[in-house]
Amino acid sequence: MKRLGLVIMLSLFIFQVFAQDSENYRMILKDDWQMQSALKDPTSGKDISGTKFEPKGWYKVSVPTTIIAGLLANKVYDFDPFYGMNFEKLKDSSLNAPWWFRKEFSLPASEKGKNVVLKLHGINYKANVWLNGVLIADSTKIMGPFRIIELDITKNIKATGNVLALQIKRPVNPQHKGGDLAIDYADWIHYPPDYNGGIVNEIEIKTYDKVGIQYPLVTTNFDLPSLSVAHLTVDALVTNYSKNPQEVTVKGKINDNITFEKKVHLGPNEVANVTFTPTDFSQLNITNPKIWWPWQYGKPDLNQIALSVVRGEVTSNKISENFGIRQITSKLIDNKSREFIVNGKPIMLRGAAWSPDIFQRRSPERQEQELRLYRDMNMNIVRSEGKLEDDHFYALCDKYGLLVMTGWMCCGAWQYPENWDVAKRKVAMASDSSVMYWLRNKPSLMVWLNGSDMPPRDTSVERGYLNIEAALKWPNPLVSTADASKSKVSGYSGVKMAGPYEWVPPIYWETDTTQRFGGGTYSFATEISPGPSIPPYESLVKFIPKDSLWYTTADWNYHCGTGNFGTSKVFDAALIGRYGQPRDIKQYVAEAQAQNYEAHRAMMEGYGLHKYNTATGVVQWMGSNPWPGLIWHTYDYYLYPAGTYFGMKKSMETLHIMYSYSNNEVDIINSLLQKFTGLKAQATIYNLDGSQKFDNTVMVDVAADGTAKCFTLPAAGEFSDTYFLRLQLFDAAGDVKSINWYWLSKKGDVLNWKKSKWYMTPETSYTDYTSLKDLGKTGLKISIATGKTIEERDTSYHRITIINTGKTVAFQVHIRVLKGKGGDDILPVIFSDNYIELAPGESRVIRCRYANKDASGATPYFVTSAWNLDVSASQADKGAGFE
Repeated sequence: MKRLGLVIMLSLFIFQVFAQDSENYRMILKDDWQMQSALKDPTSGKDISGTKFEPKGWYKVSVPTTIIAGLLANKVYDFDPFYGMNFEKLKDSSLNAPWWFRKEFSLPASEKGKNVVLKLHGINYKANVWLNGVLIADSTKIMGPFRIIELDITKNIKATGNVLALQIKRPVNPQHKGGDLAIDYADWIHYPPDYNGGIVNEIEIKTYDKVGIQYPLVTTNFDLPSLSVAHLTVDALVTNYSKNPQEVTVKGKINDNITFEKKVHLGPNEVANVTFTPTDFSQLNITNPKIWWPWQYGKPDLNQIALSVVRGEVTSNKISENFGIRQITSKLIDNKSREFIVNGKPIMLRGAAWSPDIFQRRSPERQEQELRLYRDMNMNIVRSEGKLEDDHFYALCDKYGLLVMTGWMCCGAWQYPENWDVAKRKVAMASDSSVMYWLRNKPSLMVWLNGSDMPPRDTSVERGYLNIEAALKWPNPLVSTADASKSKVSGYSGVKMAGPYEWVPPIYWETDTTQRFGGGTYSFATEISPGPSIPPYESLVKFIPKDSLWYTTADWNYHCGTGNFGTSKVFDAALIGRYGQPRDIKQYVAEAQAQNYEAHRAMMEGYGLHKYNTATGVVQWMGSNPWPGLIWHTYDYYLYPAGTYFGMKKSMETLHIMYSYSNNEVDIINSLLQKFTGLKAQATIYNLDGSQKFDNTVMVDVAADGTAKCFTLPAAGEFSDTYFLRLQLFDAAGDVKSINWYWLSKKGDVLNWKKSKWYMTPETSYTDYTSLKDLGKTGLKISIATGKTIEERDTSYHRITIINTGKTVAFQVHIRVLKGKGGDDILPVIFSDNYIELAPGESRVIRCRYANKDASGATPYFVTSAWNLDVSASQADKGAGFE
């Protein structure tokens, strides 16, 4: 047992904790709070935290909530803040003053006589904490949204009629040097005027009978490459809340069949770490363990650890939570490329960054909806930069086998530790300690980044972080930065964030040789993107007024990013240069989906093709959308999956056939730990008139987690100026495993590498897809079959069969499912494929599913469109139509 030697003052102490899955008593203070500005109600904290106070005119809120989120929930505003530039109307000087958050509660009789602890998780930014008329902690102690603070309130608590009141002051200038160490958005979006001031995570009451146990950690070591035995080390923290020494027994149980225990002596108010090693406890050497894997490598199996602390015959405290038997490490391939290894297997990581709602509004349902979209796109990693989520979010990542990369913020106060005063440095170190304890036992957590755009500029800060992380036994890799900078403390990061963040064409990824501003397929790109992702028309009209629905208007630009990303000009110039001037907004949107599809697909394909040589990972900036925006997402704020989404989904198929723009060749990417033999790769080329100009088939094998070159395509001399390439991959049984269409031109995109900037590489000339507008019309035949599964009775399933009945290729065939004919889209919705192409006579089956509740009781109606659809020559089942 390693003793930390920390003496805790019972009247007031601060320590880092996290929410457990199961405890003997835990009260989350979620609902029935009241909120009000201190300007509107100048009553003292002593009185506000008393039972006689009546919060007349206060707003009823649920926690977590920011100030603006609470006002929105109470319908204070008579406008949609996301519509047009209404966001500007939220600015209010009262947001700069403190706000009160008040909650009345009682303890059950069963907890009488126990030690009572108030745990504050996510106070943004400073707070005076009052309980029952007493100031129990002031804003010099309660500071920082990432800290989890524990206050012993035993002497202040009453059996009934307790009143907790928090006077919270929002952060000041978190986006600037010297500002508060809070939540920062850099150039992603506009800052909410309250800067997310409020309560951004849980507040809870916990009780202990003299002694408590918390922070379980189960660390796994295998005898790699064998996985037959898992050697587990169990750690936990025990706390003596009394002034007297305590003799206790700490007991543990894994999965109801592995038990262990040891006796522990605790001095008065002592906190001690307890460790059970596989050397001392042979039962912790587990044979044939249930192993947690990222989804593409196996099942993300979860185990359970239960711990209790016993005084004599009395169980003082018990906890239990899930954990994963898994071992994650990393190594440098070279100074630029870090490879991550899960259970002895290298893994190519492809995914997207995450941001919660701009007002920090969370719901378990929304989190699950969004993470299902990540998983449906075949992503295996989620990156969160300084936007730490809640326990439910990480539990979903554990469940779905999604790895998480997270760490501290760019680009404001967090990035300039040399400007921190003593108080801010204490906040930073306490925040790091909180996060380590909170996240260390979550199986999905893959790596922690101690900096974002650079390593901590003050080397003593990085050393401080590393000392904390070592002492608290963080079990996963630690990297100094998301950038390629070399830390003076920990050396090369092996990752990069060298852009681009703006539009670049598909050929960029495999041909980038700039190294200085290099987004090409080498190293681990922690954030990167071909820029804007224009939502579908149905989403655009929800947040841009119809008289501003054009890519040059002020309302349009307001919903781009800020700074260098305040317009979509680079994307628009490419779209006009490549596809031609759109005649109206609907044609612009159609062209944008095609351009989004090809660009994002090529990025993920390029990194996948060059995996481990030396590409090791790529994170799209971003995946989710914190508000209705026009840039950096894979699906929009309304959860509508469009061109970007399906280009990403296609590119990350676990067994995937692709076209290399740089080599004019056909390749295969295998993302599974399974070798495939006897595969058949077929490439067929069609002219614009639908005539077949080339066809070739080869047999090919591909190694587990490997790639394979199939063949080089012929020069395009005899093809039409724009032509189509269909790739198909069949397994040894003849089943189709991958279908992938490309539209190509004899004239290619040409990049001006010499003028590359950190966020973009301009083009000197564009490829020519303008003839796609003259594509011959074709008819489609649509039939719908409906069914349900026993496992998900609350979900509807449909099979949509689409046949191209015409003589030309059907281009960008898009299917929607509506809440009845003429209704809104059913969202979220999962389609197996979309924005597809069909050769003359070709048939495809598209699977669709959605939660029944999202249909709002309506009968689904399927609508299909395509660039060159001849509606008069098309036919559909009842319940389906065309547009």
